[in-house]
This record gives sequence, C-alpha cells and structure tokens, in this order.
Amino acid sequence: MIGNLLPFRRSSAPADRTALVAPAARQSTILIVDGQPDSLRALCLALSGGRYRLETADTARAALRKIWAGLPDLILLDSRVLAADGARLANRLLADEDLASVPIVALTETVASPQVIRWPRGAYDGHIQKPIDAGTFATQVRGFLQSPEAACPAVDLDLPSNVAVIRRIELAKFLDAIEAGLPDSQFAPGVRPALSQLARVAGDSQHDELAGYLERAERLTNASTVRARCRFRWIVRLCREVAERDPDSAPEMAELRVAYLDRRRAELCSLEQALHDGDFAAIRKAGHNLKGTGTAYGFEEITEIGRSLEAAGKDGDTFAIETLLDQMDSYIGVVRAPQPRGR
Repeated sequence: MIGNLLPFRRSSAPADRTALVAPAARQSTILIVDGQPDSLRALCLALSGGRYRLETADTARAALRKIWAGLPDLILLDSRVLAADGARLANRLLADEDLASVPIVALTETVASPQVIRWPRGAYDGHIQKPIDAGTFATQVRGFLQSPEAACPAVDLDLPSNVAVIRRIELAKFLDAIEAGLPDSQFAPGVRPALSQLARVAGDSQHDELAGYLERAERLTNASTVRARCRFRWIVRLCREVAERDPDSAPEMAELRVAYLDRRRAELCSLEQALHDGDFAAIRKAGHNLKGTGTAYGFEEITEIGRSLEAAGKDGDTFAIETLLDQMDSYIGVVRAPQPRGR
C-alpha cells in the first residue's frame, strides 16, 4: 500500500531525533504539509513570530524531499494530501520507523471524537482543527515542540542477573515485566542496555528474527512520540511471542502468518476506497473478520484493531476509521519489516 510511493533515499542525517538536538538557541524546524495554498499561507503567518524555521510543502513529493534532506522537529500534516499513486501521504509518514521520533500533528477539518484523542494506540501526536484559531495556534504548536522532562521511573523489571546466558523463560519474564510497566518502562534505566545485550546474545545464537526485534525495541527507548510508544509495545509483544515459540513446531505456520499479513495489507487499499465512498457496512464487516482471525494467527493487535474498526464502522466515525487504518498499516509494517543485523 505504501511501498511504491517515491524512491527517495534519506540523507546521512541521523534518524534518532535526540542526536539532532543542538544548543537551546537552535531554531526548531517545522514542516507544514498542506495542499491548499490559502491554508498554507495562514498556517505560516500564524507561526511567523515564533522564531521557527518553517518549511512548507503542498504535495507529497515535495514533503518527502524535504524530510529526506533532514528530519524536522515537528510535522504539521493535512492528512488528506495524496501521493502520486493515490495513497495518503500520512500512510507513508506514520509507518516510517525512521520518523518515529518526530511528532506528527494532523491538520483536519473534522472534529476528532474524544475517544480517538484519548485512544492510547493512536497514530498522530495530536490533532489541530482547520481553519485554525490564529490566537491559539502558536501556543498549540509550541506544546508539541516541548520535549517531555526526562523521567526515571521506579519500575521493577526484574533484570536478568546474567544476560549472557539468559534462557528463553527468563527472557519471556523480562519482556512481560516491560509490558506490564508500560508506558514508563520504555524509558526506565537499564532497559536500553539490557535490550542491546539481549540482541547480541540472540544474534550469537543465530536467532536473527528475535535479535532484529530486540534491536528495534532498543532504538525506540529514546523516542517518546505516540507512534514510538505504540511500536515499542508491539515489538515487545513480538519479541515475547518469538521467544516463546517452538521453532520446530508447525514450521508451515510461519508462511501462513506472512500470507495472512500480506492479505491484510492488500485489503487496506479496498478499505481506503470504502472509507472514501462512505461504505461503512464493508468496513464494519472487515473489522468483524479481523476480530475473529487476528489472534488465531498470533496477532493480538489485529484482533484489537478489528474490534475497534467494527465499532467505528457501525458508528460511521470516519476519523476513527482513518486512524485505525493507519494503525493497521503501521503494525503490518512493524511485523513484516526485515530484521537487519549488524547496525
């Protein structure tokens, strides 16, 4: 769905946003993506006195060029902007793990329901309704740019005493403890080095799939966006599932799981069209099917997404449906992404 948008290659700028932070005097870079010229001018004018470095784009192609040239500190995105193939640009940006540390705020002309805003596994880091309120817009944007204070939560993670010889059952307990302590445990002291060590142990044991997931979890311990927190939870669950799985049992199940995910990704295109056409019955039916099949293939998150999608289709909640489709796309991208070794 999003794999063939544009063949741009990112520059050498580091993906970890913390590595881009310079002294406090550095201007924050804000990328505003809006296909409506009048709206784009109004957004820039409202921020003109904020001492920001403003970048603008009115097409997906222009937006991607600027992102690949160097990561911004914040992206304000009209989620209706389309790429050349008709897919929404939001699908590309929200699913890009290299952008997980960059806050993305949706500019929308519809009011997001309270349930969507409070939903802990949403895709965006916030929503601003258009037309904007020029008197409060700059304050809203400043809030998204403020980095949360570094937290040192007191979370009992029961770290393994000897990571170098950790057994599968110990790893599962450690991952359970991380999941139970979320969201604080993602940033707890000791989690990042422990995940790094565990990834090396898994790699030395020729368990590349597990090592790849552990490495990705480690990289996300420094990113506090909604998407980063969401991905961290997903990847921790995937690590636990892989660690507990018996590789010798039902080997054909791996191929079935891959085929299932590929079907779900192909289905997203038809669901996008159903949303565009207002065919909520089709969306409700698809959500019901996902609810019944996700867990059977070992994907609890897909079952949860299906349950929410069925309810959103029943209510005709277009904003919630859009968010859920973004979440499904991101989740499949996390699960299906290659697991590179040797960063």
